[in-house]
Amino acid sequence: MNKPLLHRVLEILRENPGLSIKELSTLLDISVERVRGLLYKLKSSGFIEKAGKGYMLTERGLRFLEYLEKSKTPIHREEKPVEETMRIHEETPQPTPPETPAIGSVQVATEISQFQDTIIDLKKRVEVLEKRIEELERALKNLEKAIQAKQKRTESLVLEEPVMFYNDVVNKYGQVYVEKMISENKVKKIGTLIVDSEFYKEFKAKFPIKIQDIDKLSHHEKILLDEMRREAMVVLFAGREYRLIEE
Repeated sequence: MNKPLLHRVLEILRENPGLSIKELSTLLDISVERVRGLLYKLKSSGFIEKAGKGYMLTERGLRFLEYLEKSKTPIHREEKPVEETMRIHEETPQPTPPETPAIGSVQVATEISQFQDTIIDLKKRVEVLEKRIEELERALKNLEKAIQAKQKRTESLVLEEPVMFYNDVVNKYGQVYVEKMISENKVKKIGTLIVDSEFYKEFKAKFPIKIQDIDKLSHHEKILLDEMRREAMVVLFAGREYRLIEE
């Protein structure tokens, strides 16, 4: 027996999902308008759905087709028996499959949870880093203050005595600072001594120094005179006075 058109449409779409109205019209050898009417009925009943430019069976339509194929009742050429079966099938409560979580949903939920954990961990790390940065900034500021204070102390430093031994000055103020003072002509290096430039200038103005005036010299002047003699910067002239040797 020939199968009704609705039955045949369902079978064709099961085997060839996505067929268009025109393609169904060609396969069934009926007009496009009639195919459109059949599809309207099936779609209204929830048996088919749009798929791109064509149509395909829904889960409900697949179950209905299986129901028709299992039925032993002879089907006549008219559409009414199938339409009646469709109506009965629609009114019959369909078993609802048990709800089970989709694998994709579970995977997404797991990934979201892991992502949230990662964000929390990153926030904690950022907080630790921010605290560490604050500590470093405070330490840096303290270091800058200490350096500035040291520079101010260094810039304001003067020799405690107008004449000091070079090693004592280096130990007290540091090699760099001593060399800086020498380069700026604030002090003079005379042999093993460091002498204040102003003191040295005033002392040089006293030459020639007579032998009988040596006892009138200050302690620092005597030390400087002895060092200048050792460095051949002064000479004893005629056994009567010390004279500077022109530099």
